[in-house]
Amino acid sequence: MSAAPLATRTLDRCLACGNRDLRPLAMRYEHRGTFPAVRCPRCDMRFLAVQPAPEALAELYGSAYFERDFRCGRSADEYFREDAFRGENRDLLDQFARLHAPPGDLLEVGCAGGWLLKHAAERGWRARGVELSADAVRHARGLGLEVFQGELEEARLPGAAFDLAYMGDVLEHVPDCRAVMEEAARVLRPGGHLYLRGPITTNSLARRVALAAWGALGGAIVLREPPYHLWEFTPGSLTRLAAAAGFEVVALRQSKIPPGRARGRKSGLQRAAMFALDLVNTPLTCACNVLGDRVVLVARRGPAGPGPAAGQPA
Repeated sequence: MSAAPLATRTLDRCLACGNRDLRPLAMRYEHRGTFPAVRCPRCDMRFLAVQPAPEALAELYGSAYFERDFRCGRSADEYFREDAFRGENRDLLDQFARLHAPPGDLLEVGCAGGWLLKHAAERGWRARGVELSADAVRHARGLGLEVFQGELEEARLPGAAFDLAYMGDVLEHVPDCRAVMEEAARVLRPGGHLYLRGPITTNSLARRVALAAWGALGGAIVLREPPYHLWEFTPGSLTRLAAAAGFEVVALRQSKIPPGRARGRKSGLQRAAMFALDLVNTPLTCACNVLGDRVVLVARRGPAGPGPAAGQPA
């Protein structure tokens, strides 16, 4: 017996800039419903026009997500093993120390089970987190961490309370990317930093070619997996979003996942084509900081804070 369709909501405008003139993008998810993607020609934001409703999102991020689908299934380790991410967290905290020393107040948005917060506290940070998944929050609180369960805006954190906010593989999952960025700006002190990293999949060479080809043929890339990614960023759309939320972008570094096993159901020809394109893409990204499928954005909160809400005069 198949699972019931996910509860959904439909967007009739781009939440990043307010534009209602949306264009179809040749991509959709098929998982307990159909979730077509669109593109905003004004700011180049790509997103699902039909998205899981809040109650459906809470259902999607149960314990199985952290065992199987965490980081789009590209991590071979189960999240709840501390040692699996200790080295990565050490490197991240080294980056944070370059932005703010000595350690101050750290907020992690989408903190999962809390390993980064735990390691940050061990290095002197006053660390707090926000996380949607009840299973992950239970784990984090079991480590003695202060974590709010829900969306960032629901946490009602005090303004100008943090020196650094971190989002790792998070912004693409949230219902309203601009609202989250503006809230991050609000809770940061003037001059505080946002450190954001995540996927920019539609920016890669293979995905650009596939979108163009399917679009020309009147078809679409079909992803038969849960619609975790509500937003598909490019370097340009992410930079514009950060600026609209009141941030000054300090650095934007692209990277490319090396050629390997393609995710999802693909034919042998599709896999071979992706592998060949990735062989070209990877060194090009390393040399020129273009066409990446991952990004790290570092931004500084300006003195004026967030700009006008999407759809309002700039």
